[in-house]
Amino acid sequence: MLSTSLILGLTLLAQVPPPAIGPAAGDDLTACREAILKREAKELEALAQRLERRGGSDEVAAVRRLLTTAGAHRGVSSLAPLPQVVPGRGEGLASIAGKPSEKTALPGRQELEEARSRAASELYALAKRAAATNPPHIAQTALCLRAILERTPDHPEARRLTGYVPYNGGWARPFAVRQLKAGNVDHPVFGWVPADWVVHLDRGELPAPASRGQKQVRWLPARQADSLRASWQNPWQIATEHFEIQADVPLGEAVEFARRLEAFYDLFFTLMADVVGENLPLARRLRSAALSGEGSYRPHQVWYFASDEEYVKHLTPLAGAGISGSLGYYNPPRPGKGSRAVAYFFRDQGGQLPVTATLYHEVSHQLLFETAGPNAYTKNAGNYWVFEGLGTYFETVTPRSDGTLEFGGLAGPRMAAARQMLAAGKFVPLDQFLQLDQNAFNRDERIRENYQQAMALAVFLMQWDGAVYRDAFLDYVRDAYRGRIKRSTGRSLEDRVGKPLPVLEGQLRAFLAAGEGVP
Repeated sequence: MLSTSLILGLTLLAQVPPPAIGPAAGDDLTACREAILKREAKELEALAQRLERRGGSDEVAAVRRLLTTAGAHRGVSSLAPLPQVVPGRGEGLASIAGKPSEKTALPGRQELEEARSRAASELYALAKRAAATNPPHIAQTALCLRAILERTPDHPEARRLTGYVPYNGGWARPFAVRQLKAGNVDHPVFGWVPADWVVHLDRGELPAPASRGQKQVRWLPARQADSLRASWQNPWQIATEHFEIQADVPLGEAVEFARRLEAFYDLFFTLMADVVGENLPLARRLRSAALSGEGSYRPHQVWYFASDEEYVKHLTPLAGAGISGSLGYYNPPRPGKGSRAVAYFFRDQGGQLPVTATLYHEVSHQLLFETAGPNAYTKNAGNYWVFEGLGTYFETVTPRSDGTLEFGGLAGPRMAAARQMLAAGKFVPLDQFLQLDQNAFNRDERIRENYQQAMALAVFLMQWDGAVYRDAFLDYVRDAYRGRIKRSTGRSLEDRVGKPLPVLEGQLRAFLAAGEGVP
């Protein structure tokens, strides 16, 4: 959760006059993107049926795999994090059955390529249109770019805009290029390591802590090396593209934790692109065709403790005795104190929430407050719920075995409690709930229930009816972050979504009662 400490000296930003109630401009873009994908799906299904009549089982299965979008059911969304390295693939979309050498033999190839290429071209035009709106709809652009790369992996402009540079006949992120040029390899368990480490890692050895003046790595059995790192005096230190992590858990576990951070970074800045706005690397690349890759990035700091006891011991001097019982902690940097602050976690096996839920909650706060520019959220009239609503929304993120991240379902113990609250008639009416400020929201006697209701409302606004309210809600989030939500000026939530609060409340109740997105 966000620290309850007041952030002083925040800049009061200009007010935005209220418009007439109506839908967000992004709704049309969403509808256009969905229409492109539906038209493509219809063409692929027709192709699959023709191939089936001809008896081409392998080809039918390959086409139908393209029609299956994991998590696109019951209101749940999914996203596949972009890889660090994309090997050269001269065949592009040539193979529908995993046999690129048989280009001329496979039936249906031309129809498939035409349907997918046509969709990619339409998505690219839509991506440019979204970027050219006033204000730009960068999240819509980001979603289109990802869909383009699924269809045309070698699309140069889509690769440039998503942060890739050409590398060895394919594409790679600049961080990965630096690693490869330094002679490192991406080990499946231990991440980027020098190539000559692999033989040791694969036989169960890990590097011992280095001593002063030591020039060569000293190798130990993994259990012994991990035990020497099992205290906060000498933790493992892991650097990824966007994070620096310290952890005193076993190295393999720490690297998996780091991989989840990077995958979440990708998801967060895809969904939250319009909230971050001009500070987003994608936004800068959209403004300048001369930019490629990603420039130097000041990494976010994360500490991961092996136990609750260590976490409380280290944080009590910083956060006070109230830190005991918390699941994670992040306090945004104060003005003039730099642009980075540490996010703290501990391994809470069998705890109230999965470790990943707490991770995604707190890191969502960290990424927002460290990239979206100066904040003024304490200047709002109420409307504090939105920040914990977003944090709890990201608790729904669930890594899947195929590498995708599923999100937005009515998942997890906090959401289950929210649905029980609704059934018991314990929801606060929205006109009152939205007016809660930070102190009122965090009242001891109501804080759990407020978190639960905030989660339910955020998931509803992000996911309901094909995410019809998402763009308008995130427009509201952007202004709430900057302290623009006032009682008599500024645009209210209902202004933006185009529905009065009683209607939204009825839809929210129906959404929760229907169990949309429940596994």
